[in-house]
Amino acid sequence: MAKYQSRLDKRSKKNTNKILNIMIAVVLLLIVVVGATIVMGGGDEKASSSASDTETKDSGNNNAEKDDKSVSLDEDKKSEEKDNEDKKDEEKKSDEETQKDEASDEEQDTVKLEGEDQNELKVEESDEPNVKKTMVHPDWKPIGTEQTGEHVSSYDLGSADWQEKVKAVSYATGIPEDNMTVWYIEGNGGPQKSMATVTAKDTKTPYRVYLQWVDGKGWQPTKVQELVENDKD
Repeated sequence: MAKYQSRLDKRSKKNTNKILNIMIAVVLLLIVVVGATIVMGGGDEKASSSASDTETKDSGNNNAEKDDKSVSLDEDKKSEEKDNEDKKDEEKKSDEETQKDEASDEEQDTVKLEGEDQNELKVEESDEPNVKKTMVHPDWKPIGTEQTGEHVSSYDLGSADWQEKVKAVSYATGIPEDNMTVWYIEGNGGPQKSMATVTAKDTKTPYRVYLQWVDGKGWQPTKVQELVENDKD
């Protein structure tokens, strides 16, 4: 009986050992499987992370390229708008300068009066040969004189009477004496009447000015004609 019991104990121990060995093997297998899973999962995560980083970088690069293109287009648009504004400003300045030049030319071609109302100047187109228009101002006055005694009209260059004739011509035409070329001063049908042909140095516009002597007051303009061409040149 004791021997039989001993055999049973041995068998029981063997069975127990087998079970323990199986369980150990299963545990080891589970450890291996879990470890492998962790290792494989980590690799996938790294691969996924790497792929995600690559996609993020690509997306960032694409966005940067889009931003660069957008900035470039904005700069091109702004540059084009600035060029258009500059062109408009230049055209505006050019138009303003042209208008100023035209206004200046009109002013230079129009007889000016010093101290008189320009609106009172009467301008009439002329049908006379070589006369473009005739101008008369009702308020033209004698320019004054330093001559005394009986007046004798003089056509000697540099004489007092000559100089006063030139002054009267300048007064009637509005052309300063230093900008005026006197081509000819001559009599006009009487000892107290004269006629002068002059041009402005800057515009070359020719004028013929009619003068009348007023005793004690000097030469008075009576009529100014703008000529088509200088017939005393």
